[in-house]
Amino acid sequence: MGGRFLLAQISDTHIRADDNGEAAAKLKKALAQASEYRVDAILLTGDLVNDERTEEYEALARALLDPPAPLYLMPGNHDERTRLRYFFPSHTYLPHTGLLSYAIEDFPVRVVVVDQIVPGETHGLLTEAGAAWLDRTLSAAPDKPTIVALHHPPFLTHDLLFDKIGLLDSDLLSHVIAKHRQVIRIICGHHHRVAFGQIAHAPVIVAPSTSWVYGIAMYPEQPIAPRTDEQTGWMLHAWTQSGGCASHFIGL
Repeated sequence: MGGRFLLAQISDTHIRADDNGEAAAKLKKALAQASEYRVDAILLTGDLVNDERTEEYEALARALLDPPAPLYLMPGNHDERTRLRYFFPSHTYLPHTGLLSYAIEDFPVRVVVVDQIVPGETHGLLTEAGAAWLDRTLSAAPDKPTIVALHHPPFLTHDLLFDKIGLLDSDLLSHVIAKHRQVIRIICGHHHRVAFGQIAHAPVIVAPSTSWVYGIAMYPEQPIAPRTDEQTGWMLHAWTQSGGCASHFIGL
């Protein structure tokens, strides 16, 4: 690893049981590419499966056998916490009860994962309790460079659909982040396309989906969430103490 930390962020894999393994194949290709870059860690930022079905989690577990680096999971609005715990018992970093929020402490950059999923809903929500947990967790390591990961974009994307189903009450997140200057990036998914924003001092990067890309609807006459022919992919985040953090789109 040396003085550089490489994080592969793979998002919105949407593993299905009825697509002849297409989504799983794309996930495996992303993992193979991550291996080529010799990444130090891999984080899947939600919407791991498409319909919360048992057979989908079984397919996901098969696709994630023998990853090329330590691999971490977090839920999206298409995921179910109980099944995620059940099918990945070796992932002992996942809390046994409650939200699947946790901190990864093993690398030069700390990664703090925030579960802000609302069961049965498409939007995300950072509650007062969730904000308090994040504040305490960030306060525990104020001098270590930190990436905060969540599923829903916490900024205005100007898309007519995704601004309705993003992170609600994102001002609460901004208030917490503003107190912790060690946060160098916020990373998320959900939108199925690359986008960039900012919360307090921290740049926010939305990863693409490995399965499909959504277009943008900024005007009422434009189609909502059209699937496009744009390239699917994942994000590679590279950090050094002297150079800071750079984030790259890697196409499939």
